[in-house]
Amino acid sequence: MTRLIAFLVSSFMLGVAHAMEVQDGTFPEPNYLGILMTLVLMVGSGVWLYRQIMRKDKQDTQATQSHAKHPK
Repeated sequence: MTRLIAFLVSSFMLGVAHAMEVQDGTFPEPNYLGILMTLVLMVGSGVWLYRQIMRKDKQDTQATQSHAKHPK
């Protein structure tokens, strides 16, 4: 644990030193198309995942109910 803390503290100090060096750098122009594509992909994949989970849950519920109605 001591080694981990020492590593994290030294990494943090190096990161702060690097941030101070590039503080006066120029910022690139915002890429609105890239931002829009990222948002569409994130929201779309979230909706797709939600639908897949709900569909699987619905199938499991139907299978359980049909199995309970018709025991072997």
